[in-house]
Amino acid sequence: MKSTESVAKYNSEVRLYTNYAIKNIKNICKSFGPRPVGSEAEKNAQEYLKKELETTCDTVTREEYKCSDKAFMAWVPICAVLLIIGYAFLTFGMPVVSLALAAVTLFFIVAEFIFYKPVIDVFFPKVTSGNVIGVRKATGETKRRIILSGHTDSAFEWTFTYHGGRPAVMGVIITAVVAILLTIGGGIYSLVVGGGFIWTGDNTALKVIAVITYVTVPVLGIATVFCNYKRPVMGANDDLSGCMVSAAVLKFMEANNLRFENTEVCAIMAGGEEAGLRGSKAWAKAHAQEIKDEGIETVFVSFDTVRECDYMAIYDKDMTGTVKNDARVAKLVQQAAKNVGYDVPIKAIELGSTDAAAISQAGLSASAFTAMDPSPARYYHTRLDTEDNLDPKTLEIGLKIALETVFLFDEQGI
Repeated sequence: MKSTESVAKYNSEVRLYTNYAIKNIKNICKSFGPRPVGSEAEKNAQEYLKKELETTCDTVTREEYKCSDKAFMAWVPICAVLLIIGYAFLTFGMPVVSLALAAVTLFFIVAEFIFYKPVIDVFFPKVTSGNVIGVRKATGETKRRIILSGHTDSAFEWTFTYHGGRPAVMGVIITAVVAILLTIGGGIYSLVVGGGFIWTGDNTALKVIAVITYVTVPVLGIATVFCNYKRPVMGANDDLSGCMVSAAVLKFMEANNLRFENTEVCAIMAGGEEAGLRGSKAWAKAHAQEIKDEGIETVFVSFDTVRECDYMAIYDKDMTGTVKNDARVAKLVQQAAKNVGYDVPIKAIELGSTDAAAISQAGLSASAFTAMDPSPARYYHTRLDTEDNLDPKTLEIGLKIALETVFLFDEQGI
């Protein structure tokens, strides 16, 4: 059975639960405000969502874990400072130290940003966050399980996205790449030619390299404030939209007395996505093996930032393209979208990640759905991501796709 055939007035019902999603997003924003991972506001928002899920689910739990709230994005200022210090050592004829600092910089960037490994976390204090898990059981033997997910935490503001948008963000990224290449190239060349203090020698090439590197210093300097830790954002779209689309599916089913015979429908309100997928990683560590052992066909679909229908996408490659999500799950969501009238492309995430990546890394079947300009959008991780900046049309489409994904999975699996 298709979701569109599940109730007599399908469009009216979807609109009703779209409004339900919007109302609750606004309530959470107004009641609790911005929600950095591990904050009291995030915990309160999760307790609010837990109560909502208790009206539709058979069991609802909140599982706590610890992580750092600031370590994940701290690689940006740390790497900027390391490169600037590396310039000084290169200038004073110590290219080995300069190269070492460049290597550490590269390691931090690749480990933290490309692979989301918590290598810097050990230097930062830990906070307690949690994941809220709701389960709507099957009426009979459970043979399939679908998990819908959004994340409850909100980001610290990205200074350059707010003040300059994509050009500013790309300017910082390009400058960083140039700075690393110059430091490595200049360090190797200095070793080869045996250069000492650059400005007392007669090597013109080293002087040119030095001048170009100095030009990048102001940009690296302002990169140290890439994240404004004093201004966490509201995160109405990123990602209360994903949380409430997931919750609205269960609310729709409960209100219309819909329950599958052999398919369990779950929702996870994960913490810590903005801290490097820490919540989804904690959930996967706790539950991935038991899911594999029980042998129930299980899929996970992350809904992240359901705001701009012109940019809807389903991801079969995540974490800047380094993690493969399950192509079968991506095609399931794509077919569900087609069933309700939308042609949504399957893509790879160019920069960044979703919670689906952590689930895929744990060996479970996952994919992600987003509806956001990847440029990125001006509201992304800025003070503009408020409850007044929601898009009801896109939320309604997202809910239709989520509902049909659940019904389609019940009918055919993957």
